[in-house]
Amino acid sequence: MPTPTLKALRSGLLLAVLTLLLLLALEGLTRTFLRLRADAWPQTRLSAFYQGLETTLRLYRAHPYLNTAPREGIWIATFDKAARLNGGGYRSPERDLIKLRATQRILFSGDSTTFDLLAASNERSWLWQIESQLRDRDLDIEVWNAGFPGWTTLESTIALLTRDLDLAPDVIVLFQGIHDLQPAAHHPFDPQYEHGHADLARRAAGFDLAPLALVERSVLLESLRDRIFGAPDPWQRLASGGRSPHVETLPEAALATIERNVRAFVALGQSRDATVVLVTQAVRLRANHLDGDRSYLAGWIPGLPPDRVAIELERVNAVLRHVASDTGAHLVDAAHAFDWLDTDFPDPMHFSAAGSERFAHFLRSRLETLLPAVGP
Repeated sequence: MPTPTLKALRSGLLLAVLTLLLLLALEGLTRTFLRLRADAWPQTRLSAFYQGLETTLRLYRAHPYLNTAPREGIWIATFDKAARLNGGGYRSPERDLIKLRATQRILFSGDSTTFDLLAASNERSWLWQIESQLRDRDLDIEVWNAGFPGWTTLESTIALLTRDLDLAPDVIVLFQGIHDLQPAAHHPFDPQYEHGHADLARRAAGFDLAPLALVERSVLLESLRDRIFGAPDPWQRLASGGRSPHVETLPEAALATIERNVRAFVALGQSRDATVVLVTQAVRLRANHLDGDRSYLAGWIPGLPPDRVAIELERVNAVLRHVASDTGAHLVDAAHAFDWLDTDFPDPMHFSAAGSERFAHFLRSRLETLLPAVGP
């Protein structure tokens, strides 16, 4: 005859099985109901987010000297955006790597802000708009987008040496600074950028993500959680896991390392008789999105309090100004000269469609004075 303990175990097991079957039935009914209202079977936001990340990761490949590198000749469409890299790994039209004698080439180096990560397509990016505007002025111009998401001045300098100088650019533009705040704010500071940047950049790009738990794939549980706690932002899953202690101000060693990188970048460009242009950057805490923007910066630059990011970026901009004055590189002080608006940004760092258009017009007018007129 079963003991009371055995009876309790059987009852508990039966209750667990019935509860599981009930949840599975409710999950199936929820998915069926949502399927009848849409043209596809529903999935959780995290499931859709993971699918988008898997597509995005096709842009990246391993590289012996760079943390991550662009995959040549790839085309992706994800998160309502499309990006195409040509055979050289640039977000630019497919062109011969060997330059024609009469053609003027402008090469832009930088990070996701140069890549124009949030542009709906290549043609909507601010670099393509600059080329279009210059060609409308009867200039035989090619603009090459050498920017890549997650890169710092270190990766841009390595890429310039090992790849970009082979394009024989006439003008080389460095639009960078924000991403260097990652390693600069890491404690203790690592001048090789391995700690506080390489690991975080790979995680932010979507590498090494923990697999989704079964409950995170449940449409029913997601709906209930949203009603109780509100809908979380899936991008927060990419935020840094182990954060270094906050530093209130960047150490001088970090600024010296950034100066080292920028000086090397300028010297490489000038060694090939190219005109080098340094462009300062800005971040924006938008008035109507303060909490979200602070959360974004806290995840991407975990070593700095979000309200210190703009202040410390200005110190990095000061490094670019100093290097420009000391080396003969041209300076476009966009941080001060451009009339930044909240509508220029959908997050604290990247351009909106309106921001891309405004910035393209601003920078094109500065660059045009550096280019000799070429007939149609």
